Amino acid sequence: MEESRRTSKTGLNGMSPEEAFAVLGDQTRLNIVRVLWTAGVVHEYDDLDDSASTMSFSELRRRVDVRDNGRFNYHLSKLVPHFVWKTEEGYRLSGAGKKLARTVVAVAGGHDVDLSGEMDTECPVCGAEISATYEDQWLRFTCTECGGLFGDAAPSGALLNAPFPAPGLVGRTPDGALRTELYRCMLDMTSMMQGVCPECASVVEGTLSVCDDHDTHGGRCRACGTPFVAWGELRCDSCRYAKRLPVELCVMGLAPVIGFLYARDVNVLTPSLDELVELIQTQMRTTVAENPLRVVTVIGATDRLSLTLDEHLTVVDCSES
Repeated sequence: MEESRRTSKTGLNGMSPEEAFAVLGDQTRLNIVRVLWTAGVVHEYDDLDDSASTMSFSELRRRVDVRDNGRFNYHLSKLVPHFVWKTEEGYRLSGAGKKLARTVVAVAGGHDVDLSGEMDTECPVCGAEISATYEDQWLRFTCTECGGLFGDAAPSGALLNAPFPAPGLVGRTPDGALRTELYRCMLDMTSMMQGVCPECASVVEGTLSVCDDHDTHGGRCRACGTPFVAWGELRCDSCRYAKRLPVELCVMGLAPVIGFLYARDVNVLTPSLDELVELIQTQMRTTVAENPLRVVTVIGATDRLSLTLDEHLTVVDCSES
């Protein structure tokens, strides 16, 4: 997060997002990517080896099923070099092309995934049953009785809302899906708190916001509707991937916190929902200071780790006592 703040206006190899969308807005070009991906899978086409077998122009044209040689060459040239790489031996997908193909695979599958059935996990706030739903490739876990964790910042009862690829739900129970998504969220948070977007590797900007009239008498603040005085927003200016979470969750993506808690038998990368909420409620305390704006989060009851963050969620002080 100490790198210079900047906004990326270009995407792959100097191509703007608008240009990339335009290039991919054609069925023939998408078929070229599909054929190269399918052929690559046969040859164990992955990121461990960049020497995947190539395909000749004539063979690629035959498999894409375009008879006009000039027309096919025109569409293929639009994909080179951003999505398709041309070598002396033939054509293969570039890194961006493989990323595109994997994205298509990730969004494929049924959109009516059945997550019915009782969950073993109970709401960590009130102990009521949790409802699991999957719609529009979003996985949602909601308390059936209380307002959940996030107040007005999310739908009523929300405990965890996140995009989730349909293939990842195959063979998983609702409880298994919850554990998987918690793990994915903590990995994303770890990356973003280091200033790296987990989607496109661009620079992530952090922004701190606080509730000026915070009063949690009764468990929730009337002003913001949540028990959390400070929130962190982490956003990538290139692909716009973003997360907005309480500061207590944000700091769990920092190495000092991960190490401090792991030494005390808490693995923040694989927590249960109960463990996560209990940790925030019983072992973490956050205070706000003004001029300049700072938040101080203290972790631990006896041994303590104190972190001070500025308005960009950058750590300006860290001490253990």
